[in-house]
Amino acid sequence: IFIHSSIFSRIQTFFMQYTQPTSSHNKTKPSQIFEQMPEKEAGMYGDKSFTAMMWSKVVTVQLVNRLGHDVLFQDVDLVWYKNPLEFFHDKTNPLHDFDILFQDDGARSLRYAPYSANTGFYYVRNNDKTKFLFRSLLYLGDMVLSMTSHQQALGALLDEHSSLTGLRVKTLSGLDFPGGYHYHRKKEIEPMRDIVEGRHVPYIFHMSW
Repeated sequence: IFIHSSIFSRIQTFFMQYTQPTSSHNKTKPSQIFEQMPEKEAGMYGDKSFTAMMWSKVVTVQLVNRLGHDVLFQDVDLVWYKNPLEFFHDKTNPLHDFDILFQDDGARSLRYAPYSANTGFYYVRNNDKTKFLFRSLLYLGDMVLSMTSHQQALGALLDEHSSLTGLRVKTLSGLDFPGGYHYHRKKEIEPMRDIVEGRHVPYIFHMSW
């Protein structure tokens, strides 16, 4: 997640305001918000360390969104070939009116239906709809815990909020925003070869599988 220094200072102020002790029995410090975060990497998908990190992803995006900023969130196993912010900021882009845009995860199971949204790369436009979405996700920590991933929990909320508030959700083209799914699938070998040999330049590549 990209956070400008001026925004980071506002996040610090926000923590200070909402974590000040109200009595002698409440001495929570801002530094203790993530005190229980794991210090070591996850051993496998869905274990306790992995699930705890998924929760931290929810909090970081919700905070910046709540402060009134658009958010581009990405995992670390991702490289830029072109600046994707230019794509998202282009007002002539037919996708500019969508509230939230995701990389295509590639999974077509019911678990990730209907959008197959990959939460390792997505862009959130700041508005009342997305604020409500991420506030709702923040309150569903038990759902993230039970599903061992915030991706499935957020996917379920996307479906609900698209109907409830008219949230506009878009899954991005795998040609310009490819991931591990496209890398491993044999039917995607030609687009991948075009990228490797320089005939096509995507915005990003995310080794998500």
